[in-house]
Amino acid sequence: MSFLSRILGKWWWLLLPAAFALFLLLVATYVYFWPERVEDRIRQSITQALSDRFHSDVELKTLRIRVFSAPNVTGDGLTLRYHGSTDVPPILQVEKFSFSVGLRALIKPVKHISLLRVQNMLITIPPRQQTNTPSTPANASQALNHISNIEVDRVICDGTDIRILPKQAGKEPLDWDIHNLSLISAGVNKPFAFHGDLTNGKPKGEITSHGRFGPWNADDPGGTPLTGEYDFTNADLGPFPGIAGILSSTGKYDGLLSELQVAGQTDTPDFSLDRVGRPVPLHTDFSATVDGTNGDTYLHPVNATLVKSLIVAVGKVAREPEQHGHLISIDVTVPNGRIQDFLDLAINSSQPLLTGPVKIKAKLTIPPGNEHVMEKMILDGTFSVDDAKWSSVSLREKLASLSRHGLGTPKNEDTGSAVSDLNGDFLLQNGILHFRSLTFRVEGAAIDLKGTYALRHGDLDLAGHLRMQAKLSQTVSGKKSFFMKPLDPFFEKDGSGTVLPIHISGTRDNPVFGVTVFHKTFDKHVRQDKPNT
Repeated sequence: MSFLSRILGKWWWLLLPAAFALFLLLVATYVYFWPERVEDRIRQSITQALSDRFHSDVELKTLRIRVFSAPNVTGDGLTLRYHGSTDVPPILQVEKFSFSVGLRALIKPVKHISLLRVQNMLITIPPRQQTNTPSTPANASQALNHISNIEVDRVICDGTDIRILPKQAGKEPLDWDIHNLSLISAGVNKPFAFHGDLTNGKPKGEITSHGRFGPWNADDPGGTPLTGEYDFTNADLGPFPGIAGILSSTGKYDGLLSELQVAGQTDTPDFSLDRVGRPVPLHTDFSATVDGTNGDTYLHPVNATLVKSLIVAVGKVAREPEQHGHLISIDVTVPNGRIQDFLDLAINSSQPLLTGPVKIKAKLTIPPGNEHVMEKMILDGTFSVDDAKWSSVSLREKLASLSRHGLGTPKNEDTGSAVSDLNGDFLLQNGILHFRSLTFRVEGAAIDLKGTYALRHGDLDLAGHLRMQAKLSQTVSGKKSFFMKPLDPFFEKDGSGTVLPIHISGTRDNPVFGVTVFHKTFDKHVRQDKPNT
């Protein structure tokens, strides 16, 4: 046995602690100087992969790695500029991000992240027409393959703002302020699950949504697939001038970001036209195509129930060039509604002024602007109310009397009827209802009118004719009938026994009916009473 062997055999137990201490010193030195190299490698990997994946110039202000205990990576000031464009905001801005990795990440590329935390992320999506660019270049394939192997189990975003730029310069972008956003199984070239809450700006309300998004289309962000469900609660319609109510909605959506197919329902139990009528329940079942890049919505169709009246609407809600806001253009049909449901919106009364089945066909247009809905909406259409019944006792009595006079039996209380038919051809504009034609019929008599009715203040200005089946002399009894017979030929016209010029003035609450005979007008104020049920 050599001298060295004897020494080692005797003192090996002293050399072992020394060797271990030397090993620890080497590890400490390695760990102390290695993070800079690891940081450079991770920075280059992140920026190169993001640049190739999103076709963007990438800037990362700082990136730090802490290696003692569990290795932790923290980054600040991450910015992506789409195709290097400096004339539009960056497509992605992240104030801070962090994630933990295993010890193997110090020497090998990161392939798995359990939890990624992101603070204050701003995503800006450019207009779709500006994104028709060549597909990913061939020299990016290596980076894409590398980053596609990184799997993130969960991403928690604290403060996310999505802005969608309009196609027209100078227009306000769509802005979605999202909080409590979680992404599950996020990775490149694959869809990820999401769950988030966002505060809708107008109408103000909270939206909870979950679904799947992606994979991200770098060449055309508007072509990114999206599917999910939403729950929209406590949306206050008050900020919209002219209407009021609290809206709730649930639904599903599926398609591309720029062409989403949406189906759902809304409930507004207290919908009203502000300062005009009284609140009534409004329920809708709808299907629509929504362009998520600009907010344009195409309805096909919406089935709305106002109290108990079905309203079918087909049309669009689209941004108007050179104007602030959206243009609403909808074809409205009421196949078999109730007139009282619509009058409740226009008349604040505990009892309906008029009841009966109604049919409506109209074109509704609401241009952009901050004016009240009643002042800017345009409604052009026709309506008909068959077998209408009036709630006012005094008005029913006058209609029955008109019917008896029209039949030529003014003294016979067993004849005549207050049940009427009402038809109109109208244009609502600037809060004024213009009647191109308004016809009203009771048994034995008919009225045709033209004129205006101010919805807000109730002012009436209508003129036309009263046509009766009986001759003028037959509308009265006794001696009056005898003396009026010579006048009958002057008032006979177009097959009617009597035709008299009439007008209606005053207000909704205090109407004045006038009849003109030989250029002399006789006015009659209609006494109002409380409606009976």
